[in-house]
Amino acid sequence: MRTDSRSKDILSTLRKQVSTLASQSEDEALLADILAMLNGIKRPCTYTAEEFAGVLKESDEDYKAGRYVSNEELFARYGL
Repeated sequence: MRTDSRSKDILSTLRKQVSTLASQSEDEALLADILAMLNGIKRPCTYTAEEFAGVLKESDEDYKAGRYVSNEELFARYGL
């Protein structure tokens, strides 16, 4: 994943704010979960060419193995 310096600054600021909240909050488990999410955050559509190729390959393998839901099944499931 490519990240610019502005994104890194934003994530760093968010981590500091969550750490500050954690020290002031009684629900430390929730804030620890939020911090863990921030540490693993990945903006959508920021794949490198190699990552994108991997996602496409995995999707193709899922389709070939029958791990998909048809449009008709989705429509029936959600009453569309």
